[in-house]
Amino acid sequence: MASEIIRDIWELYGVRSNPFSTAPILVKGGIIPIDCFIGRHDQILRLGKTIGSKGGSRCLVFGDVGVGKTSFVNVVRRYAVDNGIFSPFKEIAFQSGWTPNELILNTLGGIFTTIKLSNKKLLNDETYSKLESLIDVGYNDINYNIGALGAVIGYGKDRKTTNRVISSSTLAFFDSVCQEIITNSGHEMVIHYNNVELLSEKEIKSLFENLRDFFQIEGIHFIFVGNLSVKWYLQSMPRLSSIMTDTISIDTLTFDEIKEIINKRFETMRIEGLEYVVPFTDDCLKILYDLWGGNIRHILNSFSTAIQERTIEKAEILDENTLTQTLKSVLQKRYYSQIPTPRAKDVLMEIVKKEEITNKSLADKLGIPRSNVSQYIRDLERIGCVYLKRKTGKDKFWSADPSLKWALLKEKSYVQRPIQAFKAQQP
Repeated sequence: MASEIIRDIWELYGVRSNPFSTAPILVKGGIIPIDCFIGRHDQILRLGKTIGSKGGSRCLVFGDVGVGKTSFVNVVRRYAVDNGIFSPFKEIAFQSGWTPNELILNTLGGIFTTIKLSNKKLLNDETYSKLESLIDVGYNDINYNIGALGAVIGYGKDRKTTNRVISSSTLAFFDSVCQEIITNSGHEMVIHYNNVELLSEKEIKSLFENLRDFFQIEGIHFIFVGNLSVKWYLQSMPRLSSIMTDTISIDTLTFDEIKEIINKRFETMRIEGLEYVVPFTDDCLKILYDLWGGNIRHILNSFSTAIQERTIEKAEILDENTLTQTLKSVLQKRYYSQIPTPRAKDVLMEIVKKEEITNKSLADKLGIPRSNVSQYIRDLERIGCVYLKRKTGKDKFWSADPSLKWALLKEKSYVQRPIQAFKAQQP
C-alpha cells in the first residue's frame, strides 16, 4: 500500500527529481543546479561590480513575488564565494517582530553555521568559542552582556523587556567577528537578507532606522531582497536611502528564457543513459506565460501540479486543452467543492479577475450588500481561496490564492495534432 502512495513519477520522464520545483537556486547544494540559471546578465554584472568594490555596500534587489529574486542574488553570491568572498550559505529571512538585536544574532547564526560547515579557519579558537556560546543560548528577548574584550560574560532572560534599540556591545561583537573573518579570508563579506516585505511598513522603518550604523560596517556588502513596497518604504526614509549604494529591479523573464530554463533543467537532471521527455507543448507554455504575466514561480507550479495530477503509469505530454482541463479539475477538488453558495463563487471569480479588490468594489460590481460580501469573503478566507493583501484605513484589499487564476484558462477548439515529445539525444 505504501509503495502505491509514495511514488516517484519523475523517473518516468527520465529525470532524477521534479524539474518544475519552485525552490530557489542555493549558494551551496539545493535541488536546482546553478547551471539552470538563465538571463539577467546585465544585473549580474551590476551587482558583481558593487560587491567587488572595496569598503562595503548596501543594495536593494526588488521585484514582484516569484520572479526569481532570491535565485538571482544566490547566483551572484555563488560567484563571490568561489572567488574567496565569505557569505553565509543560507540567506537570512526577515521575521515580523524582530528587534535590532535579534536581527544581528540571527545574522551571527548564519555566519557561525557557515563557518562550522567550512573547512577554512576564519576565526581564532577564542572568538569561535564565544560565538558558539552565544548561538547555543539563542536570542528571544534575552539580554546578554559582552565584556570589554568581546567575551560573552553573562545571560539573563527577561520576557517583560523587549530590546528595540541596538546595544553598543552587540554591534561591537558583531564588528569584531566580521573583521576577523575579513582579515583571515583576505576578502570582504556579503550578507543576504530575504523577504523584507514580511515586515510591516512601521517595522521596516523602525528596524532600519535603528540599524543604520550597523549596515555601514566597513567591509560588509549587505543585500536586501523585497517587493516594490519595500522600495517605496526605504525611499521614504531619507536617512536610510542616502546610504543605499544601488537598487536593482528584477523583472519577469522572457518566454524564450523560461523555455530555455525548463529545457536546461531537464538536461541537467536527466537520469544517465535515459532519454528525457519534456511533458508539454509550446502552446501550453505560452498560455501559462500569458496567464501569469511571465511569473516563473507560478508557471512552474502550474506545470508541476498538472503533471503530477495526470501521471499514473507512463509519461504524458500535455496539450493546451489537457492542461486546462486538468488544472480546472484540480480547482474543483481543492476549492470549488467547499464553496458554500453560488453567490460566494461569484464573489470569488470577481476577486480572481483582479490583482486586489475591496469589499465596496465587490458590492458595487455584483449588486450585493456589503454585509453579505463580508460574509462571503469570510467563508472564502476560511477555505483558503482568498487572503487579505493589505489594508488602507478602513478599506481591505483582497486577493485570490494564485492557483485560482487557473479558472481563467480557456479550452480551444482545434483539430487534434500528433504530439511529439522533446527527447534528448543519447550520448
